[in-house]
Amino acid sequence: MTPALSIWLDLCRVVAALAVFVGHSVYFKVAPAALSVTWHRSADDAVTAFFVISGLVIAHTTRNHHDDPGRYALARLSRVYSVAIPAVLFAWAVDLLGMRFDPSLYNPDWQYPQAWLHMIFHWLFLGETWFGAVQPFTMAPYWSLGYEVWYYVLFGVAVFLRGPWRWLAVALVLAVMGPRIALLLPVWCLGVWLQRWVSEVRLGKHVARLLMLAAVAAYLVFLASGWRLATDQLSRQLYAAISSLTPRPFDPGSTVHVLSDYVVALCFMAFVVGCARCDWDFSGRAASLIRWLAGFTFTFYLIHFTLLAFARALGVLQPGWTGYALVLAGVLLCTWLLAQVGEQRRDVYRRGMLRLWRARPWARGRTAPRKET
Repeated sequence: MTPALSIWLDLCRVVAALAVFVGHSVYFKVAPAALSVTWHRSADDAVTAFFVISGLVIAHTTRNHHDDPGRYALARLSRVYSVAIPAVLFAWAVDLLGMRFDPSLYNPDWQYPQAWLHMIFHWLFLGETWFGAVQPFTMAPYWSLGYEVWYYVLFGVAVFLRGPWRWLAVALVLAVMGPRIALLLPVWCLGVWLQRWVSEVRLGKHVARLLMLAAVAAYLVFLASGWRLATDQLSRQLYAAISSLTPRPFDPGSTVHVLSDYVVALCFMAFVVGCARCDWDFSGRAASLIRWLAGFTFTFYLIHFTLLAFARALGVLQPGWTGYALVLAGVLLCTWLLAQVGEQRRDVYRRGMLRLWRARPWARGRTAPRKET
């Protein structure tokens, strides 16, 4: 993980977050009419890239910084809950306001009457397990967090447990996850594998740059040709095959075209390998700006769908480019504000969790865990 590759990954996060926004704004018709409906799939492909990045970064930080189970758990809990808790509360409040303008865009009889019960359910990340594909309120992007958290748990038990307990724990986590989440596990594991393998790749900078261009070209060919439709059809056949082995039809939930996602993940993996060896560095100001923007992508990703639904409730329908820019500006402003109590305060929450851990009654008199750095 060189400094240059770290910036490239941050840039990929920023671009992917914007791609998700564009795709979902097209879905809500909050984007200009000039943006084709085909942009909607850009959101799915961007999430696939997020999964690869997540596996790579988790493997890297675990190997170099969070090298014991306590530090690993503390890092993951502070990262996830510093965003998940305020984002879910934010979505609930915005939805209640949006219902006053256009109730038809919401389902007021669903999670809202028992909001706190459903919030706890989603903060336990059970919405994509055997219970079905359920997201909190209008926060549709939360589905991917329901996948990633279980990948974190699976990775943690696989890395830190030893002996037969490791395989028993792995089997238990897989059983709780269910087949829906397991289908995209290879995409996340591709990032883990990439972290171990990318440092061994020896490419000249010109070959690396050609690899980046080839990866982008392969992705565009995949989009423009009939190959994507073919892999979508194969995905449906896979779901039908799974259904034939289960007592009731298999519901893929948010994993609606898993084989297409595998192809996109391979294209993105090749692009990252090129990034690691391309020798294209960023200036100090550019690197600082990219890092700063990347520090808000988690919050932006989770809340933008709710805000697009709210914009639709306010009557925004296929605005011009100026109106679209104002919608994006509003989402960015809300992201910045919410991040001040969430994503940007992650270290504060991590220290609080560490103090609570040290103060646990059954551990008094024992040596406290190492201080988190």
